[in-house]
Amino acid sequence: MERCPCCNARLTEAVFCPRCQADLGSVLGSEQLARHWLNNALQFWLVREPQMAILALTKSVNLKQTPPALVFRDFITRRQGQKALAFLAKKKCMEAEKLLSTLRDLNPDNEFIRQLYGFTEYLLVKDVIEISTRQTIRSLNELKSR
Repeated sequence: MERCPCCNARLTEAVFCPRCQADLGSVLGSEQLARHWLNNALQFWLVREPQMAILALTKSVNLKQTPPALVFRDFITRRQGQKALAFLAKKKCMEAEKLLSTLRDLNPDNEFIRQLYGFTEYLLVKDVIEISTRQTIRSLNELKSR
């Protein structure tokens, strides 16, 4: 942090602002924690644990939206969005919904992810309705045959 969030004074490494004496310990701690979670996210991504990477990156971005974290967030959103589309192409709606749910938590303002999530929910509901309709028709046919 370069400037005090309270009075905009230039800062050194001190925990208290030299001008207004605001306690900046929590703010500095959250910045360090954001870097920690970003580092964890990168490590998870490197060992091919995308779900854990998404969860760690979500924590990092919620603490502080640094440029590297936002670039990594956009990268993961694109890559995992493509994976969700592949799930939908294979009619694996539940897997797509789970993945898109975590992506929506990571990047709630991403319009593509929101629309894709909504479409996936539509497909899941449509499948439930079709199954229910088939079961009802089967039950009615069984009753008629008696």
